[in-house]
Amino acid sequence: MQMGISIIRFLKGPRAVVTGVLFITLCLPPLGSAEVETKYLYRLSNFSGPVATTWARIALDEARGEIYTILEKEVRVFNDSGMEIYRFGEDGSLGTVLDLAVNSTGEILVLSRTRTEQSILVCDFRGQPIGRFSLTNFPPDFTAFTPHRMVFKNGRLYLVDTPALKVAVTDAVGRFLNGYDIGALLEIPKKKRLVTEISGFSVDGRGNMLFTIPVRFSVHLLSPDGNLTSEVRPGSAPGKFNQVAGIVADDQGYIYVADRLKNTILIFDRQFRFLSQFGYRGLRPDNLFGPQYLILDARGRLYISQLRDQGVSVFKINYTQP
Repeated sequence: MQMGISIIRFLKGPRAVVTGVLFITLCLPPLGSAEVETKYLYRLSNFSGPVATTWARIALDEARGEIYTILEKEVRVFNDSGMEIYRFGEDGSLGTVLDLAVNSTGEILVLSRTRTEQSILVCDFRGQPIGRFSLTNFPPDFTAFTPHRMVFKNGRLYLVDTPALKVAVTDAVGRFLNGYDIGALLEIPKKKRLVTEISGFSVDGRGNMLFTIPVRFSVHLLSPDGNLTSEVRPGSAPGKFNQVAGIVADDQGYIYVADRLKNTILIFDRQFRFLSQFGYRGLRPDNLFGPQYLILDARGRLYISQLRDQGVSVFKINYTQP
């Protein structure tokens, strides 16, 4: 079976590099009784100052040290120092951009929607298409699958239909490998699934899928073999959830969860034991305002997309033994 969703490839070209910030990376100790230290670094900026965006999607090209922000029709590209070096799509040529990922060969894949179709488009810094491939071999129970989120990890493409509570995993050229019916795993009645939407979604280095469901005050970890771990913690106390949003995990197993209502980032170990939280509502540079999307790079820098034109703030996370 072949679905009406396609992926267009673009080759990346060279980009200018702006330097001037030196980072010292600390090695993370094994999980245990480590203490968490967080430090505000900067907001993603251009030469006019911090870039004002509201709940921009964020993507990371780890190999090339570049960060992408996605907001409706516009994609901005930032270098490793958080300075904007390019943008594309503002002319509407990409349609409405839903999400973006960079594959292992450096091609940029962009999940896009127009009035007539939904596609997965890809842009280089010039925004010129060079090819296309379709999602194929999808089973009957994924016939109506419409992705809203996209992650490329370990040679696989993870596509998420957030209101339908389904995840499809394909190979690098869109062939269906596996699918997960999150609604069924959580035993959510079909009539309630449209109001039980997935908010945050990410994939860790082991292929575990992490996601949040705000209306259930819950965070979840789904292993590749289908084992589901869930934490439901409603409340305002430290370690509890008000309105969960973005979620990511680092290579050591530490898990980071954004809470929009509390304006905080909560940190857990791989067993979901609460370690710490940081953030306070406000408009100062080191405050948080409605944190939504998260990404984390290999140097322990956490990128946080916020509300009210507060853009993307970057924090450094360190762990020390007491």
